[in-house]
Amino acid sequence: MTVKDSVFLVLQNAKTEDGFVSGQELAERCKVTRTSVWKAINALRKQGAQIEAVTNRGYRLVSNDIYNASEILKYVSDKDVKIKFFDVIDSTSTQAKRELAEKDGKSLHKTVFVAAKQTSGRGRLGRPFYSPEESGIYLSVVYANGNITKPAVITASAGVAVSRALKKIYNVDAKIKWVNDVFVDGKKVCGILAEGVANFETGMIEAAVVGIGINITTNKNQPEELKDIAGGVISCSKNRRQAELCAEVINEFLSILDGGKEEIKKSMQEYKSRSFLIGKEIEISPVINTEDKNFKCVVQDVTEDAKLVVKLKNGEIKILDSGEVSIHSKIVL
Repeated sequence: MTVKDSVFLVLQNAKTEDGFVSGQELAERCKVTRTSVWKAINALRKQGAQIEAVTNRGYRLVSNDIYNASEILKYVSDKDVKIKFFDVIDSTSTQAKRELAEKDGKSLHKTVFVAAKQTSGRGRLGRPFYSPEESGIYLSVVYANGNITKPAVITASAGVAVSRALKKIYNVDAKIKWVNDVFVDGKKVCGILAEGVANFETGMIEAAVVGIGINITTNKNQPEELKDIAGGVISCSKNRRQAELCAEVINEFLSILDGGKEEIKKSMQEYKSRSFLIGKEIEISPVINTEDKNFKCVVQDVTEDAKLVVKLKNGEIKILDSGEVSIHSKIVL
C-alpha cells in the first residue's frame, strides 16, 4: 500500500468526534515522516479528495471523491475485473501491451490499466493524446476471450459504452463521429483506440487492447491547437466522479462484449442512432492504402459491423472500414 493510500485510509476511518487527524498521528500510523504525509495529502487532493486542513487540529476528509483502484472497484459490477492503477505512466495501452508480451493473453483478460496522468498518450495514426491529471480519465481494457474477429465492432462498442456512462453519471447526451470519437455539445470529449495483439503461432488476434481517454473537464493548459476541437463533459472541476465514470465505462463495455450477438446488435443500433455523420458531406482520407487520394462523399448509413456507407458524387456507393473523416457541413448536435 502506498503512503497516499495509507493516509487516505486513516482519514476515511477517523476515530475522532470531529473527523480531524493530526499530522503527527498520520505520520506515526503510516510510519512515515510529516513531509511524506503532506505530499500524500496534496496527491489525494489532486485525485479529487476534498481534505480540510486546520492548524493545531490536523486534516479532515470532507469528500472522498477519490480516484484509485479500490474506489473504482467499488463501482465495478464484474468481479473478474482487475484494476492496475498508475499515478503517472507513459501510456496505459503501452503498459498493457508490455504485459501481454510477457504473459498469456487469457491471464490478463478483463484487466484494466488506469492512469491519473499519461505522459505519452496515443491516438490514431500515432497522434499524441493530451492526458493531464485531474481533468480526465485514461484507461485501457484488455479483452482476450479467444474470439476477436471484428475489431471495428469493439471500437464502436466502446463508443456506445462511453456514451451510456456519460448519460448515467453526468446526464449528458453524447454523439459519435465514426469510428472512434465521442462528442458533447459539438466538441470532442473522448478518443478511443483499439489495437489487436496477435499470436504469431496461430496468426489469430489473441487480445484486444482498447484505450479510452475522456475529458471530464477542459484543462486550462491544453495545447492551443486543441482549444477549438476538444471540450469537457462538465464545466465544474468539483465532483468529477472519476472513479464512478471509469467503473461505469468498464461496466457498459464488458456488458456489451460479454452479452453475445444480441447485445452487440443492440449496441450497433445505438451506435448508428448516435452518429452525427449520416446525411452529411465528408472528406475521407484513406489510412491503409496510401496510394488512394482523398475523396468527398455523403454518408448514407453505418452497417452492423461498424462500416461507413457513403455515396460518391458519381452516385457510386462505397462501404468503408477505415479512414480519416473531415466534415464539410455544419455540425448540429
